Amino acid sequence: MKKYFKSIWFYLGFIAFFLLIIVSCGQYSDFDLDNDQLTLQPIAFISKQDTLSGSLILPIHKEIKAIVILIHGDGAQDRLSNSGYLPLINQLIDAGIGIYTWDKAGIGESKGNWLHQSMQDRADEAQIAFELIKNKFTGTNIKIGYLGFSQAGWVIPIAASHSNPDFSVIIGGAVNWREQGAYYEQTRLQNANASDKKINEKVTKQLQQNDLIFGVNGSHDSSTYDDMSDDRFYFVSRNYLSDSAKNLPSMNGRILAIWGEVDLNVDSNKNACLYRQLTADKSDTTIALLPSASHGLLKAPIFNYQLESQWPWWVKIFFIYQGRDSYAPNSLNIITTWITDDSKVPTRYTLFECKQTK
Repeated sequence: MKKYFKSIWFYLGFIAFFLLIIVSCGQYSDFDLDNDQLTLQPIAFISKQDTLSGSLILPIHKEIKAIVILIHGDGAQDRLSNSGYLPLINQLIDAGIGIYTWDKAGIGESKGNWLHQSMQDRADEAQIAFELIKNKFTGTNIKIGYLGFSQAGWVIPIAASHSNPDFSVIIGGAVNWREQGAYYEQTRLQNANASDKKINEKVTKQLQQNDLIFGVNGSHDSSTYDDMSDDRFYFVSRNYLSDSAKNLPSMNGRILAIWGEVDLNVDSNKNACLYRQLTADKSDTTIALLPSASHGLLKAPIFNYQLESQWPWWVKIFFIYQGRDSYAPNSLNIITTWITDDSKVPTRYTLFECKQTK
């Protein structure tokens, strides 16, 4: 019995020690915006008759070198992406970069419905936000530009072609919506251990079905998709033919397009090579692939899931524990120094070979 109680105390002591390490070593301050390093100013603007509410977040004790207009990816995201942006925001603040971010239409304090927006609509609101912030800092040397993830890859090229940002940073963007959807489904089936034959059959069938419904001469009949809400169906209908190829060559300002090599949502090598081709005449463009990085540049394989909703509980805890260290090594530093100091991205990330794809 004494031996039994000794073993209990040993395990309790081990658990207590483990919890102490977690509490004392975690990067919890990366999820804190209530501190003396920054200031938050509420700023709203109107786009398509909808009032969109956001926050301008600026460093207090550092010179403001730049401000990013933060463009969301897909989904019902508030201005902080349910706190998921906080480690990134704190990294930007520490580098002297401010952030303007807003709740998507119909989310948080914003009016409207983001599922009723086209990529052009989103680009229009991005341009309004850009001009709003630019006018606040007229006469300064502060650089102002766009930064966004995933779906922002269709928004930023439009916005940067019709405004004059100092820079644009696109993370995990795809050129063609239709092809990206096929790749997403292919990867999902591969992760489910489907055979190559089954994958080819399902992806081909899905593309054919989607083209019949959402294509140029599509039926746009929502009754054919029982598992999709009417709003989501409308959103896909409006955006299925999105392709940034026509806008990428005409973007103004410096461009940094960056992908994780093990992206499960977007074919990173294929799209990086397309960007390289489409921006070949723009000397101020940098195309980069980061090894062991996910769709959002987080460390793979720990955070490499197609959807954040797929994260197991322990991955969520680990993200909170690691904060900005959840990102792939050097990824955030590459972005911040490229923005603030015009630093070049190391050639080991930019001199990649284009793979042959079917």
